[in-house]
Amino acid sequence: MSITAHPLSIRIGAWIAGRDARETGDVLLDRKRVYILPTRAGVLFGAAMLVLLIGSINYGLQLGFLLTFVVASMAAVGMYHTHRNLARITVRGASAEAVFAGDVISFEIALANPSPEARYALNFSFVLPTRRRRGSIFRSEPPAPGPWVDVAAKSAQSVRLPLPTRRRGKRASPRVRIRTVFPFGLWQAWAYLRPALDAIVYPKPEEDAPPLPMVLGGGEKGIGLASSGEDFAGVRPYQRGDPQKMIAWKLAARSDDLSVKLFDAEAGGELVLDYMTLPTTLDVEMRLARLARWVLDAEAAHMRYGLRLPSESVAPGSGPEHRARCLTALALFPG
Repeated sequence: MSITAHPLSIRIGAWIAGRDARETGDVLLDRKRVYILPTRAGVLFGAAMLVLLIGSINYGLQLGFLLTFVVASMAAVGMYHTHRNLARITVRGASAEAVFAGDVISFEIALANPSPEARYALNFSFVLPTRRRRGSIFRSEPPAPGPWVDVAAKSAQSVRLPLPTRRRGKRASPRVRIRTVFPFGLWQAWAYLRPALDAIVYPKPEEDAPPLPMVLGGGEKGIGLASSGEDFAGVRPYQRGDPQKMIAWKLAARSDDLSVKLFDAEAGGELVLDYMTLPTTLDVEMRLARLARWVLDAEAAHMRYGLRLPSESVAPGSGPEHRARCLTALALFPG
């Protein structure tokens, strides 16, 4: 029987995987979840106490014995209070806001202190995985610096952890480490939490995107910009494929650039942003960036617009919820 197929190996693997599983709802940091070890200052303090004890033994210093045991007992009491400062706290993942690629996600962690004692100097930080490898064991980066909070007795509050983004898609919350060194800094107690939070990272909008394509007619009422109508709304630069009858020839006579006339489109103006109509010279990410910019521009212009992707379509609409629906479809687009 292979060692990996041994029942004990399977149980150990399942236990390790379960320790890093996503956790929903309220999570109580009981004594089994809180770990404690001396800090670097605590190790130096212990070494100094050992030297003081040896010196007191060699020279028979009664006051040396008294000082050693009094200070060491204070450190032992400090260990109890450090562990107690973190134990019995309740934490849970609250929310995660959607952002554009390159911005910073804010993961919100809610915590409650049901005990009658206040909790001080709790540090929340992400433990980020890394691709570096040493031998055959993947290592993790040290926890990134995070906020410090105090929680009053029998109260609740929330803390926001920032996380930079680089690419679009769904970003799951990394592992969170909750740490404290209160009260003396000689001991550090910590616990881990893997909140079940997912943030949507939208594609970064194209900075110098072309203007919106013309509105198409439809059956539902709406207000936007169209290539024909009664109320003149302005012009936009000419794009390849625009009908010649819509070119502002009088303006072209005074300028070297061609422009297209636009009108207010009432009772039927709808814009469909189609992935397949974009130039083939653009790769997937560049197309999504342009569509993201057009979604923002269409929403800012209070237009009715829809989105058409090879994998799905979003019916025309408007408003913040429709904007979020279109940007989410772009963020989760495969490819």
